[in-house]
Parts: sequence; structure tokens; C-alpha cells
Amino acid sequence: MRVTLDGVELPIDGNLAAEGKEAIFEAARRSAIEKNRVIVGITVDDVQFEDEDAFLALSGGIDVRFTSQPVIELVKESVDEGRRYIPTLLKGLEGIATMIEEGRDKDAQVPFSQAVEGINWLVGVFAKSSALLGITSDGLSSGNWGDDSKRLNETLEEMISVMESGRTMRMAYIIRERLVPVMRKFAAYWSDISAQIESPRQ
Repeated sequence: MRVTLDGVELPIDGNLAAEGKEAIFEAARRSAIEKNRVIVGITVDDVQFEDEDAFLALSGGIDVRFTSQPVIELVKESVDEGRRYIPTLLKGLEGIATMIEEGRDKDAQVPFSQAVEGINWLVGVFAKSSALLGITSDGLSSGNWGDDSKRLNETLEEMISVMESGRTMRMAYIIRERLVPVMRKFAAYWSDISAQIESPRQ
């Protein structure tokens, strides 16, 4: 088996190969980390795999190629994407509240589900980006992310409960008075991360 990372062959001996795909991936991951990079692509025998799980589920393979990207570039791309999405999300939440207030509850169901998915995606990207940059909640100047994250989760849980119970007007109130404000604070945290990317700590 031949294993390369960004075109450079990795020393994979018979024992490591015998341990399976997890050991091979871990060896490539460690090699990337040493260069402050993260694996973003996997190709086996000219077949591209979307993620690590798909690669680990594969049986066989002769030519394994990993590609990586500098951590700072990957984080910047993710943060920029999230920053562009937040205004759209906030506008969407306001629209959902308006639909509910106008009695168009059914029209609000799909946008609400999409908004929750979007919020969960943002939280995931934020957590991963912070971890890659080594940023804790103490390193954010806009507030305490730990507290606001907890408040966000509690708000989403209450909204889902309220929706299931049919108290639609209560849901509109929660969106306007609790969810939108915490998401606006969330936008400020993204600005914090962006600033640290542009001016990294020494």
C-alpha cells in the first residue's frame, strides 16, 4: 500500500497497514498536525471520499492519497461562510415570527426547522473553529460564550416544546425577545474570531 500526504509519501510499514484504515488515517492526521495543517481530502485508487467515516468503512485499497490545508485557511473559510449566513438567519427568524403572528403557523414549520438546522450548523462551526485556533470563551471580548451557548440551547428546547404544545403566539414572542437577541450576540463572537484570524495572538 502506498500512502501520501500532499504528494509526499508517508512511511507506512507492514505492521501499521495491518492495523487497518484507522491507524493509517491517524498517522496521516499526526503528520498534518505537525505542519499545522488539517486533512481535508481523501482519495483511494482515484476514488474520492467525502469524509473520514467513508474512508474507514472502505475495504482494500492500494493507493491512498491525503490532502491537507493550513488550519488558519480552513478556519477562515468556515468563519467567513458563517458570517455571511448569520444576517440571512436573523432575517429568516424575524420572518418566522411574523408568519406565526399572522396565523400562518403551517407556513412557518419548514422555515423554522431550517432555522434550527442553521443554528446547529453555526454552533458546530464555531466550536470547531475555536478549538482549531485554541480560543476559549475567556479569549472572546464580546462576552461569555459558555453562558450564551447555554442560553441558546435552553431557548431552542423551549421553542420546540412550545411548538409541540400548539402555543404559537408564545413561540413568536420567544423568537423575537430571546432567540434573535442571543443570535445577535452570537454574530459578535464571530467578529471576535475573525479579528483573531487577521491579528493572531503571539
